[in-house]
Amino acid sequence: MSSELWFALSRVAASVSLLIVVLWGVSRLAKATALPAELGRKLVHISLGLYCLTFPWVFAAAWEVALMCGLSVAVFGLARGTMRKGLGEGLHGVERVSFGEIFFAVSVALLFWLADGHFILSGTDAGATRGPLLYVLPIAILTLCDAASALVGVRYGKQTFQVEDGLKSVEGVVTFAVTAWLVAMIALLLLSDVGRSEVILLGFIVAAFGALLEGASWRGLDNLFIPLGLYFLLANLMHLGAVGLALVAGPFLLALLGLLYLTQHTNADRHFLATGATLFFCIGVFSGIESVLTPALAVGAYLVCRRYLEAERPEHDALNLLVVVLAIALLFFVVSNLARLDTIFSFNLAFAALAAGVVARFGANMPVLLGAIVVAALAMSVRTYWAEGRGTEAMLFTSIGSAIILLVALAGWVFREKKLPRPWVSLGALSAVSGMALLPLSP
Repeated sequence: MSSELWFALSRVAASVSLLIVVLWGVSRLAKATALPAELGRKLVHISLGLYCLTFPWVFAAAWEVALMCGLSVAVFGLARGTMRKGLGEGLHGVERVSFGEIFFAVSVALLFWLADGHFILSGTDAGATRGPLLYVLPIAILTLCDAASALVGVRYGKQTFQVEDGLKSVEGVVTFAVTAWLVAMIALLLLSDVGRSEVILLGFIVAAFGALLEGASWRGLDNLFIPLGLYFLLANLMHLGAVGLALVAGPFLLALLGLLYLTQHTNADRHFLATGATLFFCIGVFSGIESVLTPALAVGAYLVCRRYLEAERPEHDALNLLVVVLAIALLFFVVSNLARLDTIFSFNLAFAALAAGVVARFGANMPVLLGAIVVAALAMSVRTYWAEGRGTEAMLFTSIGSAIILLVALAGWVFREKKLPRPWVSLGALSAVSGMALLPLSP
């Protein structure tokens, strides 16, 4: 074994050992002092987050961080199960169900891999070296601002709104935004050469967007939504000046505020709209506004069906659909990075198929279902055929893709008879696999 490999494995082992010590120490503290459950969980969160901020200077390669995070997930699994009393008292004392520690480990591994901004929206300064900022800033905001938000919300939160697994407070979200603005400006000043006026504006955008992600998350998903969402935001907007930043962020914020105002008396719809708007902004910033068409069609099909078709729906059905949309988008993002391929054609096919499957799953009559299949195929063809100059390869992909949309719709029709607790997971997985299957035929 070479000395470099030995030192790399030693760093990984030391980091996992530190994780075990932190979990054990907070668990013992929780037993000895009757530590409030939320405070114990945030002590673990802050301790590990602060250590993760040192990774750009501790680890030399992405595989080291990936291995460390994989082993950490195994430790978190033990803390949930057989070693709950020894390691998990501080982490799992809260009553709500949360997988935040798992999502945190995934986020750290992905951010370290993407830290140089090597895959951002084409047409910007892709490939530019950005130092540790794109890793440090999202992790710092997740570590410090999320903890401040939770502690203030628990202690002082009065104005609450509903999320899937309970309530969140407006006071907590505001605390997140204020602290995130300060953290963002400090990090931008220290770790980038962005101008002073751009620092103020970009810091504000990061704070507002991060607060939306925090308020739109549940079951620990903020540990995934916040760092990856802020990565996309920073990687694609840092090159813009003050005017460009205002033109990009202004319409989004105004549209979101308008939507929230129109639904001010229905908390469930407000949460759905905030989550959906934030998610689509991530997709648009990362891959261009034209890529929002088919994901929006899938969510729009759901909203139309919910409005006009009577069908039994599981609890929090709409929010689960948004998680599936996020998962599909993230899958294609990761594959495009690993394989260095343009996955936009398969991306559009997957979401077009999901849109048709949504209508079928609601049990629409045959004319409506056929119409949905046609609309989904046309939406897919905007990017896979018409934008490609209507070549032979584009025609082949679009034709086979249309057949796949039909098959996914038939699967959705079958799902309607089954009482699945999370039907969008099955339908989304089928749509994603179908899109991936046609990846080799992309023009």
